[in-house]
Amino acid sequence: MKLGLDSYSYHLAFGAHPDFTPRRRLTLLGFIERAAALGLDGVQIDPMHLGARDRRYLDEVRAAARERGLFVEYGTMGTAPRRLAREIAVAARLGSPVLRTFVGCDRHDPRTDLRAAIRRAAADLRQVVGLAADHGVRLAVENHGDLATDELLEVIDRVASPWVGVCLDVGNPMLTLEEPLAAVSRLAAHAVTTHFKDYAVQQTNYGAKIVGVALGEGCIDLPAALQLIQAVGRLDRLVLELPIEATGNATAALAHEDRCVRRSVAYARRLLGRARRR
Repeated sequence: MKLGLDSYSYHLAFGAHPDFTPRRRLTLLGFIERAAALGLDGVQIDPMHLGARDRRYLDEVRAAARERGLFVEYGTMGTAPRRLAREIAVAARLGSPVLRTFVGCDRHDPRTDLRAAIRRAAADLRQVVGLAADHGVRLAVENHGDLATDELLEVIDRVASPWVGVCLDVGNPMLTLEEPLAAVSRLAAHAVTTHFKDYAVQQTNYGAKIVGVALGEGCIDLPAALQLIQAVGRLDRLVLELPIEATGNATAALAHEDRCVRRSVAYARRLLGRARRR
C-alpha cells in the first residue's frame, strides 16, 4: 500500500488559515519537496493550499510531483454543482483520480436541517457524476464531522453511482460522537481515498476537546482501523492527515507540526511493514 500525505498536515506552515500565520509561508511546491524528502509515495492537496487554478500552474504542480515519483490527489469543499464542475476539471489537470469533498453543514447548529442537507447533497452530486465520469475522476465525500455514518451512507445510496464514494477519515467519527472502528467498518467498502489520523481527548475547564496528535499517540486503534480498510482490498493508498493545533510561539509551533508529521510517517511505515521508499 502506497503512503501519501495531505497538505493539511502542514497547515500551520502554509499559513492559509486564520489561527496561525508564519513569517515565511510554505508553498505547494515546497510541500511536494517535503513529501519527496520524507520518502512518501504521494500527496493530497487541500484546496486552500493550491496557489492558482490556471493551466500553467496546475501543469507545474503535476510535473513537480511526477518528477519526484509522487501520486497526486486533490480536494475541494462542498457539493455545489458549479464548484464541483470546476474542481473536477482541476483534479483531472493535476492527474488526480479522485476529488475529495464534504457536505459542509453544521450539524451542531439547531437551525441546520440535516434531512434537507442530505437531499441537497445527493441532488448536487447527481448533477455532476456524468462530468466526473467523462474526466475519469471519482468523487470522494468525506465523513467530515458534518454527517454521521448513516447520513453519509444515505447520500451515497441516493446517488448510486460508481463515480461517487467516500473519503474515509478514521478520526472524524469522534466529531459525530461515533466509535471510530464501528464507522470505519461500515464505510470502508465505499472508500476511494482516506484520511488516516489520530485524535486525543483533552479535559478542559468547560468539558473536553478533541485535538490532533501524531499517529499512535491518540486514542484511536489505528492497527485495527487499517486492518478493516485492507480487508476490503480496494485501496492501494493510505493518505495521512494531521490536524495539529498551534501551541507556543511560531518557531515552536512549526517545529512541533513537523515533528508530528515525521513521527506519523515513521509510525505508518512500521504499521504497513514497509521500508523507506528509495
